Amino acid sequence: MRLSSLTILLCGVLAPMQALAQGDPKPAEEDAPPVQMSNTSAGGSAQAAPAKPAQSSQKPAAPDVQTPQGPPPAFGNSSPAVSGISGGKGGDKSEGFEFHGYFRAPMRIGIGARDNPLPDQSRTTLHAPVVPDDQYLNWQYSGHQARDWAELYFSYSKGWAKATAGILAFNFTDAAWKENLAQFGIAQGWVTITPELPWTNVRLEAKVGSFWGRYGMAGRYDAGYYDTFLFGRTHTLGETLRMEIDVGDWTLWGEQGFGVRRPNPSIYNDARFTLVNHLHAGVSWKKTVDVSAHHFYTWAQEEDRPGSALTNVPNGNMSVIGADVRVDANMYGYLYAGFSRVSAENARVVGPAVEVIHANGGGEFALGITSNYLDDATPQSNGNGAVNTLLAQYELSIANILSNMKTPGQRYWGEGPDLKLAAFTMANFISSEDPDMDGVRKFKYGFDLNGRIKSWLGLGLRFDRLQPNSKIPEQSFAILSPRIVFRSDWLAHEEITLQYSRYFFNQRECDPAFPLLCTQPPAAPTLPDGFGATTTNQDPGTRGAPATRPDLNVIRLQASIWW
Repeated sequence: MRLSSLTILLCGVLAPMQALAQGDPKPAEEDAPPVQMSNTSAGGSAQAAPAKPAQSSQKPAAPDVQTPQGPPPAFGNSSPAVSGISGGKGGDKSEGFEFHGYFRAPMRIGIGARDNPLPDQSRTTLHAPVVPDDQYLNWQYSGHQARDWAELYFSYSKGWAKATAGILAFNFTDAAWKENLAQFGIAQGWVTITPELPWTNVRLEAKVGSFWGRYGMAGRYDAGYYDTFLFGRTHTLGETLRMEIDVGDWTLWGEQGFGVRRPNPSIYNDARFTLVNHLHAGVSWKKTVDVSAHHFYTWAQEEDRPGSALTNVPNGNMSVIGADVRVDANMYGYLYAGFSRVSAENARVVGPAVEVIHANGGGEFALGITSNYLDDATPQSNGNGAVNTLLAQYELSIANILSNMKTPGQRYWGEGPDLKLAAFTMANFISSEDPDMDGVRKFKYGFDLNGRIKSWLGLGLRFDRLQPNSKIPEQSFAILSPRIVFRSDWLAHEEITLQYSRYFFNQRECDPAFPLLCTQPPAAPTLPDGFGATTTNQDPGTRGAPATRPDLNVIRLQASIWW
């Protein structure tokens, strides 16, 4: 069984690390307190989880299915692998409570038009945006139109142990309506143990419960401009064990995790009870260059449930393997680059235990790898295929360059004017049993300019080009978004952003005879009123989107803060 071989591999990684640790014993007179896992915070653009799956015409509408999407300030959760276990040689054993959180509240207005307005109707219409890129669990997601999101983390620490509970939600009800499945309630709860060890250069951390493990994040502290995970983010109940060892200027680390995910029991959901085992290892040099390797193996072998629409199918599995490197070269900028391969075998039954490259598991309604990558409009893959992905991001600060030219080795921390440039890209190469998707390449790229002019004022500009299907160029589109940003100080945690987005479509509307030769709605449109949402793919009596063609213009006013 693969699980046994993975466990043996983990032992092979951790065993020599423990031997290295014994070479640096803790002095008898030193009584260092234990290392504590500190809460991490980060800036960047956090993205919400708008997701209700679309259903094929052969099935009745499924119930709302929402999947949490975490913003960069993942307080109390795993930070990027390179961050490791924080706290130096030890934290304290004090007892106390902590409260951290984040929210993003965007007002979004899409601008449309009536083709044949009546005498008492305006030609211009205003509505919730109808755009192809605001469904987080879809490849076309860009980050320009992230939806509302909030998370609150409450922690209690005593000695080496820390307990954390998280409350997550989106669709702010006072400004919309009460959509029960958007209010996750107590979504996470876990205990973190960071015991004191007899060696000063060794750190050990164990987590048990429901929490995110995040791997393959393109940003310094977050999931990057496309806000996705090259190797995966776990959505399970389970455990992770991590060990780090400092050897001179080098830090070696290894991590193992195991968890389970229960599926939505809807008869229209093909996903089943899913298990995941994952292994990670890496090395860091002077906190400047970090190289890591990752492996996930998820599988489902549950028997058929009464009433299931999908029966008598083989066990399914999905694996992810790959490696990445990140370089923090100070004045020369920050670079992330990585490669992953997602292999799927009968993956329709694999639940969303792992979220990877914009997809939630293997076959969770229309949100998984199967619908996002392996199937075309007429599904034929049966969840069989593979996706090879390249992800890269580069950031450069002009103020940091000038600081280093004046004082070599100096680092700019944001306390003054700056112009930050960023470039980012993701390319996917698909092999599938669906001949319409076999050989398809997906490619998106973009750049962002962020100018900090005053302590309270900033200007920005972002551009993205998305090519969802190399065989159908009519589906490609681009977005240009200038913005004004207001803060209370250079290093403030809050932002108020006013943004305008202009969309450019290769082919905005389809000829009815050729329904694929135009910009496509997401595989799982954001219901009830997102692009692709109609009265036929959601609960009876629910109104669909106000327009069937995507908007050209969107206005956005957003407040966000982390603490």
